[in-house]
Amino acid sequence: MTRPPLTQAVGVTPDEVARLGYLFSSKDLRSVQSKLTAAASELRNLANGRQRGGGLVASLGALLTPEQCHLLLEAAKLVESVGSAVTHAKEKRVRSEADAKRRQDARRIQAKQVVARTYPLPDETDEQRLDIVKAALILNRAGQHRPNYSPPQFNAHLRSLIEVAPRLFGGMTLTQHRTCALSSVRLEMIEELSHHLAYDDGSTVDERLQALQQKVAEAVAQAVLTADERETLRQWKEALLPNDAQGAAS
Repeated sequence: MTRPPLTQAVGVTPDEVARLGYLFSSKDLRSVQSKLTAAASELRNLANGRQRGGGLVASLGALLTPEQCHLLLEAAKLVESVGSAVTHAKEKRVRSEADAKRRQDARRIQAKQVVARTYPLPDETDEQRLDIVKAALILNRAGQHRPNYSPPQFNAHLRSLIEVAPRLFGGMTLTQHRTCALSSVRLEMIEELSHHLAYDDGSTVDERLQALQQKVAEAVAQAVLTADERETLRQWKEALLPNDAQGAAS
């Protein structure tokens, strides 16, 4: 059986490159490709120094024997053979990344649509703003919003948004500040829910929504609102509806 020439990197196939570089991006593979191309070019420059004239590389090449120059040219072919496999693997990775991006973009759009339909969270009236506070409290307790805050910490955070020193909100009235604060909470919830549903763990957007809703249902089954949450909601009701804040918030 005829052995392949030493200048042909038979073992370095595009599939092997992809296997070894599965943790690397097409950008990383492109960098390796460029280095190999540059290396092969430098070997050829050194080997052909006699013919190319001027420069230090030419002077160095002129000191080599014809056999040594031939060896350099063979090495350049070997490097180019490896580079060819890397190039094919890179091109395949580029296509794969483009496909993955298209899928993720479509999933992100779907997630936003699902959230807009399932959690519209309007904030045009004070009653709707109170619903935003309630939704944020329940989602936090279910571990689906601001999970870095424990429920007591999140309650304290929401209460802190009620009062702000005048110098912190410039020309806005306290009412305007509170309205803007809840608008920010709403946008943050929508963004976090969309990001959560868009995450691709192998399940569909709808399946991730069902899992999220199950966690919320379990939290509500334990308590529609905890005592701490009722107090937070009461404080916000008093802040938004001072004339209608009698009794505990429901």
